[in-house]
Amino acid sequence: MPTHRLPLWRYESRRAGWAARAAPPAALLVTLVMALLTASGGAGHDQVGQLLLTGLEAILPLAVGMAAVTIVARDGCRELQLSLPARYAGTLGRRLGVLALVGAACAVAFTAGVWLSGWWAGPNILASPLVWAPPMLWLTGLTVLLGMLGRSVVLATSVVSALWLGEQLFAGSFVALDWTRPFFLFTTSRVGVGEGWLTNRLALVGSGLLFVAVVVLLLRRPHLLLTEEEE
Repeated sequence: MPTHRLPLWRYESRRAGWAARAAPPAALLVTLVMALLTASGGAGHDQVGQLLLTGLEAILPLAVGMAAVTIVARDGCRELQLSLPARYAGTLGRRLGVLALVGAACAVAFTAGVWLSGWWAGPNILASPLVWAPPMLWLTGLTVLLGMLGRSVVLATSVVSALWLGEQLFAGSFVALDWTRPFFLFTTSRVGVGEGWLTNRLALVGSGLLFVAVVVLLLRRPHLLLTEEEE
């Protein structure tokens, strides 16, 4: 990255807010604490490994998605910037990029630590990004999209949280149906790495990119980002 652009990224990192910097490590810290408590309670190696895997595939993506919608909602100068939608799209993209970078760095470090300690229960370590990246992209893209369409943080986070919880509670139903199986977020930790796993990961990436594409198109209609008070 050119050195003259570093101050801009530092500024956008601050503007992204504490949630963008704290949510990913906090999610994985909670996962680690839960795993330690489970291990101290006499749980087996496989059970602890699955819990650590769940943190990467389920808890981290949800935390990143929730943090992403706050980035969209917290900018108090949107009404001034939205007269130049392309410029604001770049600004928003950099701030979300900060969140994505923090989330990816935390995921890679966490994966390396789990693997080196012998608790890794996922696929080949070279394929480990497919555990967390597809659900993170999918949940983040959907949350930002809903936040823009509904112009409400509460609505976006409530819908996505309900969907996340529904997939956890009714995992068997999502896996059993042909049309929902490719979009099941927790295939690695709930089903395992087997037939259909790669198809599931690619389907999540494809639909997640579709969410992102719709968000970019909506940024061409900047009034969609304004709340009733700002209008």
